[in-house]
Amino acid sequence: MKWWFSDYDGTINLKHNDYIDPRDLDFIRNWIAEGNKFAIATGRMEHEIRPVLEKAQILYDYMICNNGTVIYEKGQKIIANASIPMESRKEIIELFDNLKEEYILGYCLKDKRMSYSKIDESEIYQNPFLIKYAPSENNFKQGNEDILNSSDLNLLYFYVPDSKVLQVKEILNGKIKGCKAVRTHKNVIEIMREDVSKAYGIKVIQKLKGFDIKDIYTSGDGENDIEMLKYTKNSFVMKNHQPNVDKAASYIIENVFQIKNFKKV
Repeated sequence: MKWWFSDYDGTINLKHNDYIDPRDLDFIRNWIAEGNKFAIATGRMEHEIRPVLEKAQILYDYMICNNGTVIYEKGQKIIANASIPMESRKEIIELFDNLKEEYILGYCLKDKRMSYSKIDESEIYQNPFLIKYAPSENNFKQGNEDILNSSDLNLLYFYVPDSKVLQVKEILNGKIKGCKAVRTHKNVIEIMREDVSKAYGIKVIQKLKGFDIKDIYTSGDGENDIEMLKYTKNSFVMKNHQPNVDKAASYIIENVFQIKNFKKV
């Protein structure tokens, strides 16, 4: 039995429009029909990705959501939620207060996106993909309360013009104790607990089910896929990947159905 963990946006959903190449759909369905396990590893929330998979009639065994912070077993049962350390919360409040007039900021409570600050930024709000997720209002009072006290806080979001992403990421790295900053989209940086990634999600499931690393396959295209791709030799990066992600993978492919050319019996 093989276990395949795949990113969705930019990997299965190549153009960020929820269109899936029929050849990729057939490959996923055949993979499952052969008795293998399939899991989505995504930056999206469970309630955002589940309807998409259901519409495409894609079965799955697990979902690693929120870039590894929340892990679901089939049937929507949460088996892990990696919260941001409480001792880091005051640092986050100070950071958000300093940046709220300059950037679009948000946060996540388990599987719910929350607004913190909204500024006029056409590159974000005219993007048909980002506008579905970007903060819609200023929410400073409730935001500070949630960030300071909620045990469900697992992600912080920064929506940034492409030209400023690397600059902002440099500012954020090492800013919050016990956390790291990861570029998850060309316009999005997320802060999460420093040990959390999609690979972390795989390890949680692996510990639960006891499968061998040699039976794991991974596919992705973004910076948030790097740890997952590095974790196994059976790793595939998409041809249209974010910068330097190819260094983490064993193979470069254009579509996930091409994994069948490398799959070991």
